Amino acid sequence: MSNPRNGDTKPPCLPRNGLVKIPTQPNGLGSASITKGTPAVKNRLCQPSSVPAILSPALAHRSDLPIPSLASPLSLATLASVSSPPGASLVGLNASEGSEQPSPERLPGSPSERQLAVDEKILNRLFWYFSACEKCVLAQVCKAWRRVLYQPKFWVGLTPVLHTKELYNILPGGEKEFVSLQGFAVRGFDGFCLVGVSDLDICEFIDNYPLSKKGVKSMSLKRSTITDAGLEVMLEQMQGVVRLERSGGNDFTEAGLWSSLNARITALSVSDCINVADDAIAAISQLLPNLTELNLQAYHVTDTALAYFTAKQGYTTHTLRLNSCWEITNHGVVNMVHSLPNLSVLSLSGCSKVTDDGVELVAENLRKLRSLDLSWCPRITDMALEYIACDLHKLEELVLDRCVRITDTGLSYLSTMSSLRSLYLRWCCQV
Repeated sequence: MSNPRNGDTKPPCLPRNGLVKIPTQPNGLGSASITKGTPAVKNRLCQPSSVPAILSPALAHRSDLPIPSLASPLSLATLASVSSPPGASLVGLNASEGSEQPSPERLPGSPSERQLAVDEKILNRLFWYFSACEKCVLAQVCKAWRRVLYQPKFWVGLTPVLHTKELYNILPGGEKEFVSLQGFAVRGFDGFCLVGVSDLDICEFIDNYPLSKKGVKSMSLKRSTITDAGLEVMLEQMQGVVRLERSGGNDFTEAGLWSSLNARITALSVSDCINVADDAIAAISQLLPNLTELNLQAYHVTDTALAYFTAKQGYTTHTLRLNSCWEITNHGVVNMVHSLPNLSVLSLSGCSKVTDDGVELVAENLRKLRSLDLSWCPRITDMALEYIACDLHKLEELVLDRCVRITDTGLSYLSTMSSLRSLYLRWCCQV
């Protein structure tokens, strides 16, 4: 956290695709990640805080370290230098309760300064200035700070990312023990991203996370080996899940959707699952009447599938993202605009068979669109932009990355759109 050569400090997180790395802990969850919901906010997690960075742990045990008043710009950083002893738990409360952490009476400085250092009113306001990663470190300073920082309000919108190896502790005998997730429960996390997990891991998670039955609203399963049976058990046991993401994994089939999807699910994302095709859309249309958002990356979905959506879904569904659905053509666009007329967000990114005629259908029928993604559609030309400018008067975001046939003429059409706020033209080589 500090540079021994010049004494400079830097925030304890490394920007990498919006993920924030939590310091390693002996409970096995040390390398868990926490990430925000949107890319813009993800990036802010790894930016330097507006307050000074935390001092080096090397200064933590200096008895001559003064604590200035909290009005001083170095005050909170100085307080943070009183670190917890090695072995203190970052995630679980129980693991650290027996460890000897600094008490208010042992903090350096005058009695009034020591009182300010643990004043909950002051701490409740100051801790808002720190990033998620910094909050994880500050929670180890003392029990008073942990008690304030473990309030759910400081963790709203954050999603813990847990890899398989972080879910278990290796006991001296070589046996594996599932880690305690009590710290996550105290902070009220209602969404998780599990990476590389199996059916057994999911069962262990359900048994060990206190909020799993009703309190978890969102689950993301990435690069996992979960089978159809495992997905069915998960959704049957976790009755609170309304947002589901399944990314990667060839052990998952369309039959798994038919057997596991529950009507309470309102947002579904399926990507990089090679066994998903038209029958998956049929399952979604029949089993999810309250669907509001669908994200689909499926190489074998055809035009026929886009006609499966029901009248109720046409009323409730406002977001549809079809990414790299190579078999979708203008005929599929016809089916889509008639099935889902109330879309406000549409992505046809990578649907390389869609042409200007398909965009014309979108512009004429989906007048409520606020975001349209046509990136990696090489058949789109300036004519499509004219259709967009004429009919989509509420459009705020337009993505045209890698639309290689667009020229300056097409952009002149867009100049008349007063509602447009964001325009992406990366790799448009003729602009």
